[in-house]
Amino acid sequence: MTNLPVNLEAAKAATALQRQAARPDHSVFVSANAGTGKTQVLTMRVLRLLLSGAPADTILCLTYTKAAAAEMRHRLNKELSKWAICNESDLLKALEALGIERPTQAQID
Repeated sequence: MTNLPVNLEAAKAATALQRQAARPDHSVFVSANAGTGKTQVLTMRVLRLLLSGAPADTILCLTYTKAAAAEMRHRLNKELSKWAICNESDLLKALEALGIERPTQAQID
């Protein structure tokens, strides 16, 4: 088995599509093979929904397994915990990685 070089353009395109699927102003249905980033997209989407002001108890995510749901909870808790203690510069980088290039002061707070 050989290691194939990563196609950076394909990776950038996939990341852009994931960010687009995470936008809270769109309804989306995510379906893909195992290991392709579905949990990452759902996690990003929940974070963006929370940042847009959606109450946590109004967000519904469906997964096929309890393991996937547990993994998403873990990722959300980990990311929110990081945000709670990081400096503003690191927070702005994290928000940009979610696709939020110009966060509002309310989102930063």
